[in-house]
Amino acid sequence: MRRGLRATATGFGAGYSPVAPGTAGTLVCLPLWYWTGGWGAAHFLLLAAVLLVSIPAAREEIAVAGRPDPPSVVIDEIAGMLLAATGIPWEWRHALLLFLLFRAFDVFKFGPAAWFDAREGPAYVVADDLAAGVYAAAAYRGILWLAG
Repeated sequence: MRRGLRATATGFGAGYSPVAPGTAGTLVCLPLWYWTGGWGAAHFLLLAAVLLVSIPAAREEIAVAGRPDPPSVVIDEIAGMLLAATGIPWEWRHALLLFLLFRAFDVFKFGPAAWFDAREGPAYVVADDLAAGVYAAAAYRGILWLAG
């Protein structure tokens, strides 16, 4: 059980990337988004499953790593990017723009994301990336609206 939680927390090893583990974790989401198409029962079931397992998985990896927010925990990036992709049909240009927006909002935290990031605990580790996902989705839709 613990191995499964740690594997999930690390995006099945993506979180152990020596360079930019958060970006590697976000990349794990792209085939999931492709598979679900960004909408429908499959997408919502996957999002619900990721959200349900994210906090226990993050808790397990935090306990093993002995750090409050170890870089190996990337289930939060997967959950945040999957949330951002909700309602957006898969297409590589959409994926590239949303990926860049999500990474920017995940790195440069502000507002509620910064508040969550300043706290310790697995729920806060996940929550700041969910906030980044909401920001990315709003920015993506704003850009599309402005572009006509």
